[in-house]
Amino acid sequence: ESMMLLAGLLLLLLAVQCHGWLLSPNVLQHPTRLRQSSSSYEEPDNQFGNQNYWDKTYTQEKEFSWYCGWSEELEPFFTELVPDASAKVLIPGIGNDGCIRDMFDAGYTHLTAFDYAPEGVECAKRLFGSSRLKLVDDMRVADARSLPYDNEAYDAVLDKGTLDSIYLSGGADKDLASKHLGMAVKELARVLKRGGIAFCVTAACVDAVQESFDECNEEQRCWKQIRDGSIHMTDDGYTSNNIDATMLVWERV
Repeated sequence: ESMMLLAGLLLLLLAVQCHGWLLSPNVLQHPTRLRQSSSSYEEPDNQFGNQNYWDKTYTQEKEFSWYCGWSEELEPFFTELVPDASAKVLIPGIGNDGCIRDMFDAGYTHLTAFDYAPEGVECAKRLFGSSRLKLVDDMRVADARSLPYDNEAYDAVLDKGTLDSIYLSGGADKDLASKHLGMAVKELARVLKRGGIAFCVTAACVDAVQESFDECNEEQRCWKQIRDGSIHMTDDGYTSNNIDATMLVWERV
């Protein structure tokens, strides 16, 4: 119950901040799931943007599926676009999301996952357990704005709210927020193979995520959008409006 209350509060804060309703840059910052790779990324001085706060949260809360779960929620939409369970999939901001463990159990074992918070990675390792971890390709602390992975290394990316958090790392400075998000989107373009899928589940920062992919595409011509957040029905009858978030999907071209 505590995690559900926290999630509700975070969604409210996300909506407030994404729409620019803050009066000062020090008010209600949301956590960015990014490792601070240099002193130029200053950690906000409030709890929701504080890495130590999230380390503590991940220690206390063992499991929570952000935005949606896997079975009969995200699964039919993801498998429709990435049907090959042997695909190499990158998971940004894994933390305590049980959805990703369930995705693994459904056959997607070639996962590479990262989180900006060290305890987020440790939480994910505990959630997966030793037997699953032996099969996971990689799990580490990393910065989405500067990924430690090779070019064209992945067949797909599954983002569940991490791009939202990256945008919010800029606080009330929307130029900085857009810069951070743009850096992450360009990194996704770099590490995805041609024909690869960037599958984004977003709730409060839909417009910002959409705009960032659009801007990246204007510069590099690297994305073809195949899901724009409108209602979609799979061949077996699952409809996207049953998920309390927006699904935006691009193919790497």
